[in-house]
Amino acid sequence: MEFKNVLLIMQKEVREALKNRWFIIYTVCFSILALLLLFFSYSREEILGVSGFGRTAASLINLVLLFVPLVSLVTGAISISNERENGTLFYLLSHPVERSEVFTGKFLGLLVSIWVSICLGFGLSGIVVGIKGGSLGASKYLLTTLLSLLLAVSLLSIGFIVSVLSKKAAKSIGISVFLWLFFLVFSDLGIMGTTIVMDLGIKPVFVLALLNPTEVFKIAAVLNMSPRFEVLGPVGVYALRSFGRDGTFYLLFSAMILWTVIPIVIGFLAFTLLKKE
Repeated sequence: MEFKNVLLIMQKEVREALKNRWFIIYTVCFSILALLLLFFSYSREEILGVSGFGRTAASLINLVLLFVPLVSLVTGAISISNERENGTLFYLLSHPVERSEVFTGKFLGLLVSIWVSICLGFGLSGIVVGIKGGSLGASKYLLTTLLSLLLAVSLLSIGFIVSVLSKKAAKSIGISVFLWLFFLVFSDLGIMGTTIVMDLGIKPVFVLALLNPTEVFKIAAVLNMSPRFEVLGPVGVYALRSFGRDGTFYLLFSAMILWTVIPIVIGFLAFTLLKKE
């Protein structure tokens, strides 16, 4: 693998993403909503009970859960399937470039683009908080930002699997939207329903929670923000009692890493087996 080829492909993906109107709309909406949440969080300071950067990070968690998974999944899902459908993928592969270079360059390019969008939203809010002198909770704010970036990596990896296995861009988009709804909505209801029907204990429920990257992010983000264990729910309380605060956080962080590594390896292996039809 030559780094020069990877860099060229990565730069191409970044340029195309930054020119894409839907990506621009997402970035603008995410940044505006982040600032609006900042405004409302300041106006309700006495209700939220946190201040400075901590208050802002707490407000952004739900925004991240709504926007980041959708954009990461869809962006990853169309990355390869779209070019495969219009024939440009195999035209690119006909040049003296390895498949590993193409896959790595595309992944890194889209990842950088999504990270720029996330950092812009968090950065603008952080600048406003800093100007207002709210330095309290800056480390928690930075950690929430890091968790958001990690969530984007894991879901982009899943999106790449969808993209490699789909021949049509429309199909890959449909699957990615379904996965977004599943991770965001149906998973919580599914865990609750499975718990009731199968009469599961709290330990199996915690394992089920680890099988959803958005749940892992949510528990880790809330654990980072709140000193009160009960806000994490029974799953969080079980984890804290079993592994301690630091142990739980490291476990969740490791789960996020696995949600990145395993899908990207599967996606890469599937990409190496693609054949022109």
